[in-house]
Amino acid sequence: MERGPEEVVLRAVRLPEDMPGLFDRIEAFGPARLGCGDASCRIEVDARWCRVPASARRLALVAADSPQCLPARLEADPRRWARGFALEMLSPRGAVWRRLQFHDVCGQTVLTLEWRSPVPTLAWESLLACGSEGLAWTAPTGFDAHPAAGVPVDPAWRQGCDIEVLHQILNEARLQRLALQAEVGGEAARLQIGFMPEQVALCMRRRRLTVRGEARLWQLDEMRLARLELVGHASARGLHQRLELGGPGGELLARLGPAASAGRGDPCGWRLALQQALN
Repeated sequence: MERGPEEVVLRAVRLPEDMPGLFDRIEAFGPARLGCGDASCRIEVDARWCRVPASARRLALVAADSPQCLPARLEADPRRWARGFALEMLSPRGAVWRRLQFHDVCGQTVLTLEWRSPVPTLAWESLLACGSEGLAWTAPTGFDAHPAAGVPVDPAWRQGCDIEVLHQILNEARLQRLALQAEVGGEAARLQIGFMPEQVALCMRRRRLTVRGEARLWQLDEMRLARLELVGHASARGLHQRLELGGPGGELLARLGPAASAGRGDPCGWRLALQQALN
């Protein structure tokens, strides 16, 4: 989530690069809007987030109050973050919002946590006291570091698709109340959510797709979408087919499929939606 044109930054504190325990206390701040991805493709989830065990030097957060059938989980590698900031902003309606914002080596915002309701004052001030306060705020544009390498994928087959396939699948899922699973982000931060589309809207002038579900928002800039492919994998549990959305640099923007079903292949509703969209 980039700062909106009507939001005014009241205070900006740069967080130290190594801040152990920062996310251990995240649940104490209350429900937050977590955003992952960049301007091309971004998902935001409103939930009460808590930290769970992860592999060494990695970060994992889960939405503690999400239904079991629609989970949300963030996996991140803070070593790939170049900068982190704590911001206090004045909203268009005069409320004070608080945000933690992290950037990669290119200056892109890869992860945000935003509180639009009041948070415990002592806990927030203790967080700010750990950083370096600046008098003026300017969004980062790039840093001297090496970009992260992509994760190779070895599917059984790929099939190129038209953007209309994505539109049809999302609208079919909305009509049929089909639970989907979406994943956005990269090595710095990756968010995986379950959701049921409730509203699918396309701004024709800007070619910006907006998908809303319960406490979930997915925005996709179709002008930056370079490829859309149906990727298939076969396993002992059955056939698994996912839509992969790629950017102009070959990066993976997002992956979309049916909600996870342990020990099974793809559900019939997902396969039917694919068949109708591709025919």
